[in-house]
Amino acid sequence: MENPIWQGLSIVADMMALNLLTLLCSLPVVTAGAALTAMNGTVIRILRGSEGSGVARSFFSEFRQNLKNGILLGLLLLTAAGLLCFDYLAALAYVPSLRFGIAAIGVLLLALAIYAFALLARYDRSLPGTLKNAAALAVAYFPQTLGMLCFCAAFWLLCITFIRWGAPILFLFGLSLPCYVCIALMKKMFNQLEKEDGTDEH
Repeated sequence: MENPIWQGLSIVADMMALNLLTLLCSLPVVTAGAALTAMNGTVIRILRGSEGSGVARSFFSEFRQNLKNGILLGLLLLTAAGLLCFDYLAALAYVPSLRFGIAAIGVLLLALAIYAFALLARYDRSLPGTLKNAAALAVAYFPQTLGMLCFCAAFWLLCITFIRWGAPILFLFGLSLPCYVCIALMKKMFNQLEKEDGTDEH
């Protein structure tokens, strides 16, 4: 059995490389959705011990495989997030009491995105079907959903609050570490779903 220390260091190195690859492939913005899907797919492979010949090769394999639907999902969620930001700023200026409701919708959108990118990476489904399943699972597995949201919020807020040391952490692990934790929390859910209905993976 491999030394746990080396296993831990290997995961840290993988998360660092994966975060940098995701940021790099998100630079055109339009491909951000495909990059996030590829990141989720690679983390799934890492947790299953099936990443093969390396993180980079696994990432680009997932990126190519999910390019079309990843782009569409990313643009859809980015548009929704942009509209929410606009509404939030408008609420601050004209109806401040509405900002809490808009922020709550933003949290729901984040939960939907977490599940949707993971499902798109793991299963061969249509985009509408992926979004429908993501919404259903976010509600059905509420404790896991709450755990994911709490971890992401705490991690990002701590890094932003203590920005001097948080900035390099965000640069190296800002996306990949939350993704790793979320996929780990979803692992039991995936296994249960596949056992119950024989859902097809990629």
